[in-house]
This record gives sequence, C-alpha cells and structure tokens, in this order.
Amino acid sequence: MDLQSKYQEALATIERLSKGGVPMEVDISRLIRVPGRQRPLTPEERAELKANLAANPLIHPVTILPETPEGFELLSGYNRTDLYEELGRTKIPAVVIDVPKEVADVLAFYANLAPALPDYKKYEGLKALQVQHGYDQTALSKESGMSSSTISRLMQFDDLPARAHEILRQNPFILGATAASGLAKASKAGREDLVVEAVSKLADAAADEEKKIRFTEENAVAHANGVRPAAPKPAAAVPLVVKQGKKNFAKLVVRGNRVTVEITDPSASPDEWAAKFEAFMKAEIAKGAE
Repeated sequence: MDLQSKYQEALATIERLSKGGVPMEVDISRLIRVPGRQRPLTPEERAELKANLAANPLIHPVTILPETPEGFELLSGYNRTDLYEELGRTKIPAVVIDVPKEVADVLAFYANLAPALPDYKKYEGLKALQVQHGYDQTALSKESGMSSSTISRLMQFDDLPARAHEILRQNPFILGATAASGLAKASKAGREDLVVEAVSKLADAAADEEKKIRFTEENAVAHANGVRPAAPKPAAAVPLVVKQGKKNFAKLVVRGNRVTVEITDPSASPDEWAAKFEAFMKAEIAKGAE
C-alpha cells in the first residue's frame, strides 16, 4: 500500500507541476532519454497504445525538464515518444516542469512503479537510487515505502551474472524476484553458466508465439541447480470396453506388454474365456508362421 501511495503521489506531483504549463511541439531528436526511466509494456499494451496514438491526438503531453545545450531531458512519456517515432512523427507535444535533477529522478522512478511493473524493473529503479544516493537497504526501504523483506527479495537480482542481466533488460517480464532468488543461489554456488542458460530459455519461451516451448520459472531454478526435470508420467490407460447389447461384457486394459481382461458379466466363465483367448492366439501365431 505504501508503494501504491508513492506511485499515486508521483503521478499527482507531475500532474500538478504540469498544470499551467503550455504544451509545445518539441523535436523528438532534441529529447534526451535517461536509461531506466521507461516503463516496459507487454506486446498487447504496446500495440493498443500505438493504435490509439495513430488514430487520436495526444491527450497527455510528455513531460520534460528545462532545455540545456544538449536538449530536453525526458521525464515521463517514453513509450509515447517511441511510438510517435515509429509512426513517422518528428515532433511531440511536451510540457516543461522545473525541478532539481535529483527530484526528477525520484519522480520518474515512482511514476514508473505501476502495479504491473515487473520485479526486474523495480530492482533497476532501486539499484539506481542506491548508487546515486549511497543508500543501504534500510534507507531504500524508508525512501520507497517498501518493506525490508521486499527490498531484500528484489535485490536478489544483484547476484545474477552480467549476461543474465543483459537478457532481462530486454525481457523484464520473464523472471520474478522469488525465482531470481533461486537463480542467485545457483550463481553463488558457481553455476553461472547454467543460470544464464535458464534465463535464456525463459526468454525463448516468452518469444514463442506458437507456445510450443514450455519453460517456467520453476523449470529455470531447477535447470540452474542441475536438477533434471522429472520424466512425464505416462498417460492413464484407457480401457477398451466390450459390450453385449447395452451391457458391458468385459474390459481390456493395455499396459506396456500386458493386456488385462476383466470379465464384467457375472454369468460368463473366466476359465472358458481364457481357453478361447489361448486358442485364438495360437491360431493367429500359426497364420503368421505360414
């Protein structure tokens, strides 16, 4: 709840600072993008936003900091800016808000902490605050409103190999903090290569549009710890039912090289049917020998 409050507070602050500012058309080429500020979208969210921007004017201008010789630092509106570029547009409506750089960083961090933000992006934001301000986990907890246990869980991403981080930056939705903790333990135990393989397999599964690849976070942790996946259980045998009229007469079940026959008609003699089966099998074997 504290985190949700911070998120709402950041949005309200940006909205308040934007009020009274007159939107202006800014050259997208003049916008400075700060790594880590962009909130990732699912493919569905991205497609929906792009279709909306293609058909309608931009209702909420992006927010930028005052101009410098290098350009305007983009505070919020990264996805809208990217999609405007994809749509072939060179300018975008923007509102300037004048806040100190450190305040801008904090506002951008919390404004991106939407409920659906993946754990890896939360980790990246917390890591940026930690590096910028020298916070320990206690200070991060106080600043963010997250519990110490949540901070500790998210910071488990710290112990993943560099190559795993490269994959996660491109695919932040594929791994949650709980599974990351399991991978971090494997990495500390010297299984970095298996950890990278596991994260790569998660990315491949997420990119598989036909859903032919199934590889879960649980599979990833097992793979990183050298645990082979359990062999799939054989499907339950489906009995073949022999009917006499509308009543069941017998059931035949095949399991491997065994055929089990259950006579369900109480009036039938199992011994007589066993003799009939024996005679039938001998006749069939004799045919095959001819």
